[in-house]
Formats: sequence, structure tokens, C-alpha cells
Amino acid sequence: MTENFYDRETNSIEWIDLETWERKDLFAAYLGTDLPYIIITANVDVTKPLRYAKKKGLSFNLVMVYLCVKAMDQIPNYRYRFIDGKPFVIDHTRPVINHIIPGQELFVMAEGKWPCDSIEEFCLETHKRLETAGPDSREIMRQGKLDLVNFTALPWVQYTGFIRTIKTDGVDNAPKMSFGKYFEDPAVSGRIWMPISSQTHHGLMDGWHVGRFYEMLQKACNEIEE
Repeated sequence: MTENFYDRETNSIEWIDLETWERKDLFAAYLGTDLPYIIITANVDVTKPLRYAKKKGLSFNLVMVYLCVKAMDQIPNYRYRFIDGKPFVIDHTRPVINHIIPGQELFVMAEGKWPCDSIEEFCLETHKRLETAGPDSREIMRQGKLDLVNFTALPWVQYTGFIRTIKTDGVDNAPKMSFGKYFEDPAVSGRIWMPISSQTHHGLMDGWHVGRFYEMLQKACNEIEE
């Protein structure tokens, strides 16, 4: 077992007793499948977060990353991971955000400031990290840390489904999140929706937990202070 599967300086883990874990049988069953992932895309009402971002002069993408991570950290299953068949739970997620270099067609990555209880602080600090990130920043994902959650965005495509790259099928078990192009509700003027994709390992959670994530995210979007 590698000793570098999470960032020890900023995170901590707790091993799960597999013999007493309520997911023991499900965990074992899904480890042996060809594609053990729950991949769901749902439209989320982002009217208020978009207005908030514009009012505060913040990145809308980073506002949504913040709200997503807040929701994920409240659901233990989104913090479950495993290595060499042994499950554990992380203290908190570590968001890594993709960013297109202006004037180029290549993306860089930067880790978001986390934990963080301020949307503005998170967005401003993470924006600085993204602006100074170079091509070598992609090494973040090559390190294989399991406490990371990677966020990407396709603001050019109003997609209805999205599947992320899977490294070593069945072993790759950190959640992956994607944002699509937001659009106005054709039936309600001024109401804005955005497709958000959640890709997670079925051995660590079920559709109920994914549904709970979307419920909590929508609640956070509705309650954001403008």
C-alpha cells in the first residue's frame, strides 16, 4: 500500500472496519464489476448563485465549486474512499479545479482553499492560485491522491450527460464533478439552470446519496445571500 494516497499536511483519515461496515456486501459486489460508477447529470437552479457572483465580482464557476464541496462534506459517502480494497473516510474533500489558460487551448489546475467558511475568501484565494498555475500544475492529479475531488467545466455545451476519464477502472474511486453551460428556463423568464454531473463509485454510495447531494446543493443555491 502506498503511503501517499492523501495529503497528510492538510487532511486526516479514519479506517473503516470492513467486517462491521453496513456497506460490506455492496462494497465487495461492486468492486468486481466492469464499470462500478454512478454517473448522474441533473439540472440545478443556479439563478441566485449567478446573481451573487456577478454582484460580488466573483467567478461563478468557483462559487459553484464552493457550494458543491460544502454539500459533499456533509455527506459521509462522498468522503468515503478505498485503497487496496480497504475503505476509509477522509476528514474533508480537497477540491482541484481545471482552468483554461487565456489565449490557449490548454488547461491548468489548482487546489482550492479548503476547509473554508467564506465564499468570497475561497473564490478570491483560489482564483489567485489558478491565475498563477502553470502547465506543470497537472501533476496534482498524477500524484493519485484519493482525498481530491476534481472539478471541470464545459461552459460551451448544454449537455444532458457527461462521463469523466476513469483511471484504472474499478480502482479510481474519488468523486468527479462537471459543470455544463447554464441556460435560461424557457418557461420562466430570468430563471437560470445549469447541468451538473456527479461521477462516484457505487461501492461507496448509492443513488440515494447522490440524490441527497443534489438536494443539499439546490438548497444551498436557494439560500445563498445576495
